[in-house]
Parts: sequence; structure tokens; C-alpha cells
Amino acid sequence: MTDSLPLVSVITPSFNQGAFIQQTIDSILSQDYPNIEHIVVDGGSTDGTLAILQKYSHLGERFRYVSEPDRGQSHAINKGLRMARGEIIGWLNSDDTYFPGAIRKAVSALLAHPDWGVVYGKGLHIDENNKVKYPYVWMEFDRKKLFHLNIICQPAAFLRKHAFEAVGGVDENHDWCMDYDLWNRISLHYPIGTIDDYLAHSRLYAACKTFVNELEPGFSEILRTSVKHFGTVSNEWLQHYTTKHYNKGAHWFLQKIKQYDAFGKGPRIVASNRFSDLWAPQHLRLSLEVPPANPMQALVLKGTNALNDPILHFHVLVNGSVAHHFKVTTPHFDVVIPISSRGPECEISLICNRQTISTQPDGSPRSVSYHATHVLPLSAEEYKFYQEFTKGPTHIQNWVNNRIPAPRY
Repeated sequence: MTDSLPLVSVITPSFNQGAFIQQTIDSILSQDYPNIEHIVVDGGSTDGTLAILQKYSHLGERFRYVSEPDRGQSHAINKGLRMARGEIIGWLNSDDTYFPGAIRKAVSALLAHPDWGVVYGKGLHIDENNKVKYPYVWMEFDRKKLFHLNIICQPAAFLRKHAFEAVGGVDENHDWCMDYDLWNRISLHYPIGTIDDYLAHSRLYAACKTFVNELEPGFSEILRTSVKHFGTVSNEWLQHYTTKHYNKGAHWFLQKIKQYDAFGKGPRIVASNRFSDLWAPQHLRLSLEVPPANPMQALVLKGTNALNDPILHFHVLVNGSVAHHFKVTTPHFDVVIPISSRGPECEISLICNRQTISTQPDGSPRSVSYHATHVLPLSAEEYKFYQEFTKGPTHIQNWVNNRIPAPRY
């Protein structure tokens, strides 16, 4: 009877999780489903993890492990996938655990729905002491819902091996939201089903990767994944990050938004004579590429007046013609210069009335006028984001909530 049931291979990427990994292993080995192999791919732990793994060596093919340096969690999962012999894959991190009966329920659902590439159930977040914090957001699968949030609790998901392999496994360019990217890729080719029952505990605590790396590389990976699959980023992702990390400031967020074209491909600087250490010469020259679909609305200049002169005067030339002038009267400044351009190219000059001679890192002299920490050309949507962000947290939250993104599904 056991031989007639599909083999389930549970892959556990591991690195220095000795405090939790025994609970993870035991939650797998105590399952009431009889045909399981557990593969632990350890990255060379030094915290006692190996002593725990060795305790299970007597289980033979039912429990296997390797311990050697790897390139991170995504690489470890793909290594485990290549080692796996099962038709069905579970991916349980070394600090998460299964509910009793989880594997049996997942296999039953996949056998009942042979077209499904993935099935997932409900999950509970727990802390380092196994105390329940709150349930993972759960809903029936819909690719449109996946645009808004990662609706699949990763440890509560089980995949057909052929579907996992067909999309190339986990993208090793991701180190934080590799699961969100994976669900997006699989959902393009296979139906994804659900189980209305709790299958796994997902552990959240101060030192866990989910928290430690949420901002970076987390936000960058969310933007990259969202734009890759949907062409933009959802209001829900923006709301989460701008609310929780508002203190990073408008310029930090805008640099990320522009880097990944989260509001569409906007105007960008393709050449500049700003020095590599961000000092600006008296005549700062900027060459811009301006997509006609997202014309330029403004240039944001943030910097520091490090000269002895208390006032700096600027003239702004756009394509050789004087367009604006402004002055800086504070040591730190954040100036918005209205510049409209439909491109496809635009040349901007910022000419300051003061300069001083400083020394370059190689010892040679140079003429500088101010420290230009951020120079950002903005499209209409980027500019509106900046305006509302700088008014305060409530303003950016309201703007994000009312934003109308246009994802492609």
C-alpha cells in the first residue's frame, strides 16, 4: 500500500538554526503519511546543527542531509530539488513546522486534482517560543490576488516536482521573496489549488530573515518581482513599506521606484559630470532620457551647502535656454525644480554662483560648489508620490490607497 502512494520529498534549507531545526525535523517524521523522504541542505552551520542532523542518520533514505558552503537559501532549495526522488515537493524552512496530517492532506488534494501544480493550505505565524502570533493571510487562489500580496504561506504549500522543475526551480537571484516569484511563475502554467485547513507554522521573530531583510533586499525584490510579472507594484505593497519604513524618506523610496520602473519607465539621467563622491561642479550638466509615455514633470535636487557662503544662487538651463532660477539659504536643502519635457532627450544645466577648490581622492584639485546627494528627474506619478510623501505619513497613505495601478495579468 505504501509503495502505491507518491513519494513526498521535503526539502529544508538550513544555516545555523540549531535552536529550531529539531522541531522542524520531528514535525516531518511524525507525519501520518507513510511515504516521505526528508532532505536537509545545510550551508555549513557552526552552531550545533550538525550534531542534531547526525542523530537522524540511522533513518537511511528516509532522512538525508548535506552540509557544505552554498550560495544562500535559494541555491540550497535548488540543490535539494536535484536530490529529491519524490513526485511531490514540500519546502519547509529550518525554523518552521508542519501541523499533524499536513502531508496526507496535501497529497490527497493533489491526487484528487491531477491538473494542479501546487496546493497550499492555511498557516499560523508563531514566535521563537511556539506561541501563536496571528494567522497568515489566506484566500482562494487567484492570480489577480497574487498581484496585491503574497497570498500563499510558503511552508503550507506543496508542489508537483515536474511543475517546480518546469519553471527552473527557485530563482537564485532572489534571497528574500523567492517564493513570491515562484508562485507567479508557476501560476502562468499550472492551476494552483487550496486546502481550507491549517498545514504549517511559519516562525516570525526578531532575528529571522523575514524581519531582518524585509527592507533590503526585501523591498527591491518585491519591486523587481512585481514589475517583472505585472508591470507595476500594487498599492498594498507600497502601503506596507511606506507605512512601516517611512523614516527612510521620499528620496530613498523614489530611487528604488525608479530603479525598477515601478511606476513605468520614467525620465532618467544617462550622463552627468557630478563627481563620484556626489560633489557637484559649479556647472552641473545632466543628460536625460525622457520616455514620451512618461514625460518629465520636475527635477528634485537634495544636497548640502558646505561652502562658507550662506546663500547659493542657481540658474537652470533646459536645452540651452534659461528656464528657472532659485536660491539656497540653508545648510541642507531639498529643492523641486519644475521642468516639463516630453523628450526623448533633455539637457539640463544647473549653474551655481559660488565655487571652491577642493582635493580629489587622488590628490588633484577640483572646483566644486555643493554636495548633491540626490538628483532625481521625476515623471508625473513619481512627482506626485514625492509631493504627498513629504507632506507626512497620512498624506502618502491616502495617496497610495487612491492610486490606480494598471497591472498586466
